[in-house]
Amino acid sequence: MKKYLILSLSALLFACNPLNKLPGLQSGAEQAFSSNDFQKSYTLYKQYIELANNNDTEVSDNIYLKLAQVSGELGKMEEASKLYYSLLEKNESSELINEFATLLQSKGTNQQEIDLWNKFELDDENLKSTKVDRLINLYSKTESYDAVIEVVANKGNIALSNDATMQYITALENTDSKIEAAKVCNQLVKEQPDYIPALEWKGKYYYEKADARYKAEMAKYNKNKNATTYAYLLRDLKKVSADFRVARDTFETLRKYDAENKSYIKYLKNCYLRLEQKAEAAKMDRLLK
Repeated sequence: MKKYLILSLSALLFACNPLNKLPGLQSGAEQAFSSNDFQKSYTLYKQYIELANNNDTEVSDNIYLKLAQVSGELGKMEEASKLYYSLLEKNESSELINEFATLLQSKGTNQQEIDLWNKFELDDENLKSTKVDRLINLYSKTESYDAVIEVVANKGNIALSNDATMQYITALENTDSKIEAAKVCNQLVKEQPDYIPALEWKGKYYYEKADARYKAEMAKYNKNKNATTYAYLLRDLKKVSADFRVARDTFETLRKYDAENKSYIKYLKNCYLRLEQKAEAAKMDRLLK
């Protein structure tokens, strides 16, 4: 009888201990998360933490991480961010930084992602590369071209992706550094000869450069026509022709990938006209009709 009373008392004490609810709350939260029932999971994790805190019981970082993840799924970004930063204060792990950054990217919270990448020094080489590419992309979205150039200047030996390189070229182009932009683009085309965006930028750059110079030289000659100025015109147009040839060759390459592209055909027609390739220009003209 005495033994029975002791066992009954122990069972009663166990049942009355609120901390005994923690395993069930955690299990339920995990199952709800696995079933994509994020609201239920969030509620159970919050109950778990509140119960533990009220009973002076330490909550593991894993529980806080799970709450951060489910908060992110629910779009509770302020709460999720506070949790991630709190965890990162304890452990600046590359895995955690990458997870947080991925969440911010998925939610389109651009400034918050910029702040995250700029807050931590990274050791992982792959994550360093991701950081550089993402910062270039994020600064490009807001046309913060000086910031893009600064990221590239400080990237060390990290290689840029093709897309990041094109965004860098755009930044140079928009900060009065077109010559440097052309050098970067030419190098990219050399390394990636099938990369269409680089080929398009190169073709347009050399065409527009040549066409502007051609019009300027012709306008200058028309103001003062004589034998001397004509000789100067011929000399200068030879230099212009070199750029038209680069543009022509580039758009001919592009047409190998997309022969029906009207933009390529128009550029080629104009290049042929400037280079006095009348038969080729006529052929392009027929394709445009």
